[in-house]
Amino acid sequence: MSETACERPAEPSVTTLLAELRDHGVTDTSAVEKAFALAEKCHAGQVRKSGEPYLTHPLRVAETIARLGLDTSSVVAALLHDAVEDSDLSVFDLTEQFGGEIAGIVDGVTKLGKVPYLSRQEQQAESFRKMLLAMSQDIRVLLVKLADRLDNMRTLEHMPGDKRQRIARETMEIYAPLANRLGIQWIRTELQDLSFRYLEPAIYDGVQSKIDGLFAGAPEFVARGLAELQAAFLPPAGPTTAPAPSDRPEDERVEWPEGLFGRASVRASVRRPYQVYRLSEEQDEGVDQVSDLVTFHIITRDRAGCYAALGVVHGRFTPVPGRFRDYIALPRQNHYQALHTAVMAHGVRLTLQIRSESMDNVAEKGIVSEWRRDRAGSKGWQNLTWLKSLMDWQGEVSDPHEFIAAVKADLFADEVFVFTPQGDIHTFPRGATPIDFAFAIHTDLGDHCSAARINGHMVPLRYQLRQGDTIEIITTPNPAVRKEWLKMCQTSRAQARIKQYLRQQERGRLRALGRSLLDTELAGRGRKLSDFEAQGQMASRIADLDLPKDLRSEDGLYEALGAGQVTPAVVADALAPVADEEDNLFKRVLRRMSGKKPGPKLPGFGRLAPGQGAPGSPLLVTRERIEAGTSGAPMIQLAPCCSPLPGDPLIGYFVPGKGIAAHVEGCPEALGRIAERRLHLAWESGLEIDGPVTLEVRTTDTVGLLAEMSRAFSHHGINIKQANCRAYDSGRRAINTFQTTVRSLKQLSSLMATLRDITGVLAVERVFSRAD
Repeated sequence: MSETACERPAEPSVTTLLAELRDHGVTDTSAVEKAFALAEKCHAGQVRKSGEPYLTHPLRVAETIARLGLDTSSVVAALLHDAVEDSDLSVFDLTEQFGGEIAGIVDGVTKLGKVPYLSRQEQQAESFRKMLLAMSQDIRVLLVKLADRLDNMRTLEHMPGDKRQRIARETMEIYAPLANRLGIQWIRTELQDLSFRYLEPAIYDGVQSKIDGLFAGAPEFVARGLAELQAAFLPPAGPTTAPAPSDRPEDERVEWPEGLFGRASVRASVRRPYQVYRLSEEQDEGVDQVSDLVTFHIITRDRAGCYAALGVVHGRFTPVPGRFRDYIALPRQNHYQALHTAVMAHGVRLTLQIRSESMDNVAEKGIVSEWRRDRAGSKGWQNLTWLKSLMDWQGEVSDPHEFIAAVKADLFADEVFVFTPQGDIHTFPRGATPIDFAFAIHTDLGDHCSAARINGHMVPLRYQLRQGDTIEIITTPNPAVRKEWLKMCQTSRAQARIKQYLRQQERGRLRALGRSLLDTELAGRGRKLSDFEAQGQMASRIADLDLPKDLRSEDGLYEALGAGQVTPAVVADALAPVADEEDNLFKRVLRRMSGKKPGPKLPGFGRLAPGQGAPGSPLLVTRERIEAGTSGAPMIQLAPCCSPLPGDPLIGYFVPGKGIAAHVEGCPEALGRIAERRLHLAWESGLEIDGPVTLEVRTTDTVGLLAEMSRAFSHHGINIKQANCRAYDSGRRAINTFQTTVRSLKQLSSLMATLRDITGVLAVERVFSRAD
């Protein structure tokens, strides 16, 4: 039966380590003895915070690895896992003495060296990323790290208070979930319990007291439950054998045919304080009796025996409705398999887990049992879906904090099982949507996902997947990724792919914007950008500019122009310099009259200078440039203060990183920015768009006039969105404000002319709103 308290580790020694290895069938321990001698030399004179020799720590880590049944290479790596970090020993030295396999494990566990430009948090995040990358090549890296963290947590009371809190929280949020993903439940539960003890000491003590009190009130519960279950799995009763206890009539009992399914064994385990706390607090289930604390395990010979054992316990005792779970047919992501159920035995509820001997080995040792089979070449552990997913997207996340947050989200997620139309099973975190499913199958499927069919019915992409759903993704020929998808998906893989796509789209938008700005600047000098590109002159001219290395390419330069990092005039000067006019008599006289002096050359970086550059051919306002793409940011933004319509005279201003703001000439907001550099804009011929317009119509207070004005709107095919009418001048006159949508200035002008012709209409004006 599992213990409920966290015990202090026993004093280690190389003798007990070698004995543990021999118990696991290891006969050649020469490499371990050699590693111990080297570790003893590397850690000579070093002590831990507790005052004990530092060597006791790697010895205890090595004992844990040996107890798990790993090979001698893992034990050697455990002995030396801190040697590179805490001494002059290098990974190269380890490779020469012990080979690349052991050196690789040690290097994977070793933290990154100090990197000056990274903060402590960033260094921790990058060290964790380094460990996960090494783990993807050799799972023993993580196993050694977990054993290392387990021993550190067992002696955490000797650390300063703030450091205790930080290490305990990191263990709870990362390392305990990792142990769960590897299926090593005893390490997971002990790490959780130790972390809980330091993070919430008062709550921990209270929960432990409650556990002790419940067992004190029913001291025979475990022994009685074991006896009843063991009796259920005795061979069929003979003439001299007493019948096994049962809640069912004798003719309904199911017997256990030991000759067919072999002997079944029964044991019990007790929940630890953190498990009890989660059960009572997070799952809203009270722990009020000792039966809530104990789980009974029935171990059979094989898979068939598990289902036969389920029949026995359900045949002899009354099943508790809603408590059955089949994790044999649908294994968890860490390959855990078992049948979970609960029964009422003589008025007492027993919680049961039924699994075969091989399943029990996986439940106790998790990935280690997979790894031992991999030594024969199966590589089954590399098929862990969460590990594959983690390795797929981790390289696309550059921010270390974002990486750690994504890993935590993946590790803590509850799971749902869903199916492809072909019957393949996939596992996702609870709350996942068809978007997560599409990106899990293939990036292209995610990029072109437009809808989903769940169990034969169309559903929106925000639909949350449920257990057993069969999912079919509906695609479109063109990419359909949207920014709002980031709020709809749950998996880190989908979020990383969406962010990558949006970044690429945004960079493409900035490049298009930057190229248009440079083309407009060159047009003012009588040149065309396409000529320079066709003649291959861009690369050589860009090389003459004092630009950062990442901007010394056509795409990089256009992107910098679009983001406002470089001014178009500076690039245009390098491509088509303006003739020196310092000696021009007219220019000199003009300067003397105005009192202005020649300004300095415009720097390559910073905001655009007022009035710089000559006007050239206008930049066309097209539907593509004003409609938001998948990145959510159009190249040309129609200012909301004046809502320009096709046909309105335009002026534009470049907003670094956002694009061009287009205003109607005479707009108060535009007049307020008169000192800034203007861009010449013109509407594409024949363009029509739906633009909001506010009209103010002043009228006499005449009966039926409002209906007449409404007919004018309808006659022009224009719908009134909102109307506000108020009287003034003692009720003799009225101001009518109409908010509507029109397609062009021509349509608006025609409407305004019709309104003016109505008897009783005094004035019709288009109203611009004030800037925010």
